[in-house]
Amino acid sequence: MKKLLIGVSMLMMLPFIACEDNKEDEAQKSVNIIEITTDNVNDGPYYFNFADAEKNSTNWHLSYQNLDAGGGNYMPSFSLANTVMLNVDKSLSFEDISEIPETSLFAPSNGKLGYMGEHEVLTYDTQVHKINVSDSNYIIYDTISHKVFKIHFDEYSSGVVMFRFAELASN
Repeated sequence: MKKLLIGVSMLMMLPFIACEDNKEDEAQKSVNIIEITTDNVNDGPYYFNFADAEKNSTNWHLSYQNLDAGGGNYMPSFSLANTVMLNVDKSLSFEDISEIPETSLFAPSNGKLGYMGEHEVLTYDTQVHKINVSDSNYIIYDTISHKVFKIHFDEYSSGVVMFRFAELASN
């Protein structure tokens, strides 16, 4: 009878032990998502370094500034440093991106995020005179630090942009 009670007790504890292991696995896979609010682009350019998670006009990955759109008009626009490679993901949600894409899927950024660029972050809707934010996820590879970050731009309001980013760890 004693062996039977020990066996039943062990079987009853098994689900709790298994759940504990899953919690540890989830904790290891979680990423630290950082939310950033830029300065107002009308007050001057804004530069950001993802590796340091701070504004940095000397060593930057992302630039946000007004570009001359012609006719005396200016358009807020993003660009990436020459040391950054770009991958754009439109299929997954920001939260679901957990793995670094294949190296061959990254390309030079060369103005692709900027005004009138292939993957521009901010677009101007001439019908309603409103600036819209892209729903794409941008994955960047810094060729100097060899770090990879996922970025999602969430909101634009009167020259200020809110975005989220997280570093993707290599497996």
